Amino acid sequence: MHVKLRSAVALTVFVLAAGSAIPARAAAPLDLHAAVRYALDHDPAVLQHRATVAQNEATYAKDHAAEFPAVAGSLQNQVIKSNGANPGQFGEFGLTQAQVFSQNTAQIGGVWNLYNGSLAQIQAQEAKRQVESSRFDLRRAEQQLATDVAAAWYNVVQQRVALKLADGDRAYQRELLDAARAQERVGRVAGVDVLRAQVNALRSLATFTSAAAAEQNARESFAQRIGAPDSMQFAFPVDLPEPALPQTPIDGLIAQALASRSDIASERAQVALARLMDQAIESDRLPQLQLNYAFGNAEIPTTQTTSTQFVPGIGYVPGVSVNRVGFWQIGATETFTVPFIEYGARRAQHRAARAQVDAALATLASGESGVAVDVKQDFRAVETAHANLITSREADRLGAESARIAQLQYRNGLISLTDATAAEQSALSAANDLVAARVAYLNALVRLRAAVGVADPVSVVDVGS
Repeated sequence: MHVKLRSAVALTVFVLAAGSAIPARAAAPLDLHAAVRYALDHDPAVLQHRATVAQNEATYAKDHAAEFPAVAGSLQNQVIKSNGANPGQFGEFGLTQAQVFSQNTAQIGGVWNLYNGSLAQIQAQEAKRQVESSRFDLRRAEQQLATDVAAAWYNVVQQRVALKLADGDRAYQRELLDAARAQERVGRVAGVDVLRAQVNALRSLATFTSAAAAEQNARESFAQRIGAPDSMQFAFPVDLPEPALPQTPIDGLIAQALASRSDIASERAQVALARLMDQAIESDRLPQLQLNYAFGNAEIPTTQTTSTQFVPGIGYVPGVSVNRVGFWQIGATETFTVPFIEYGARRAQHRAARAQVDAALATLASGESGVAVDVKQDFRAVETAHANLITSREADRLGAESARIAQLQYRNGLISLTDATAAEQSALSAANDLVAARVAYLNALVRLRAAVGVADPVSVVDVGS
């Protein structure tokens, strides 16, 4: 009876616990792409850059709108009441009559100033350059964040692999310790081999403990880097991929970078702005046209007109109506000014403006040269990391085979414990070097994609598999 009761209670507790856990469904673990997206929405620096872009876009929209015709509606009420010196028709009785005037006006109209190379155009171009510059800062910040997140992600995977290798080394050292004890029992080795094997086993245990702590620290640092809580789950891969080398020639990558990178676009816009400011110096010598336009209705209640209107059953009778006047108007004013004496001011302004053009062109040329150098160096880094990866992969294969053979040889009394331990340490070092080479290769690929100017920060870390 008590057993059944306990079973029923346990079943009830299990059902209640399961039912309460159903609404709180755990979120899916984040992969690298999802982690980058999460970081983009929570990184303070990126959010600040987005706010700057929004502010500059609002300024550009305002300045750019000033280049187009303005259309506005207006409602006006005007009331005037006066009592002047003219007594009017009641003057003979010693009385004066107050003058009252009232007018309501509703209209739609505006004024459009057309200036060749006007200040409004310059301000709009400057605002546009500020927008492009802030967008460049935002894109570079997003790309830098993506590369940082990718590096932190690969570091976690590297620490996880290092933990796995440390666990394998711990098992290897335990097997050597068991072999040393077996060798001691049959009298093949001295007891000192058992002591040394115990030391190596304890050292491998300490290494495993340190690797576990390093892996935990790397995961916490990664979560903090993307702005996620420590409880966030991530879908880290078991092994790091080894994607193929980029197939695009270096000249094609440079051309793509020059066409895609927003810093180059910003510098080109600066050149265009400098040339526009040079042309705007001559704007006062060109005709300036101003258009004004309006249409609406004016109602004057104090002005009445008498008209004849037909009333059913009575006939035609005189009536009174309020004066309502509709109107429209359009006008144009063109001004052409020819300055005769300027005392060298215009020549000095052109000299300063052309110096700005030369400086902008030099900045653009320097930027294009810097882009080419960045792409070349990052591409060379990818090639170097790939070559080191091939070497490390072969070293890892040979080291693992050497450690396996050394373990068999020690069991059969063919080599010493020192030789077996040295073979295992060499294999472990080669395995760690392989993981480091994979991480270096992947980070080099990510940096190359950022240098080429891949716009989407999530695509920056998409280096393939």
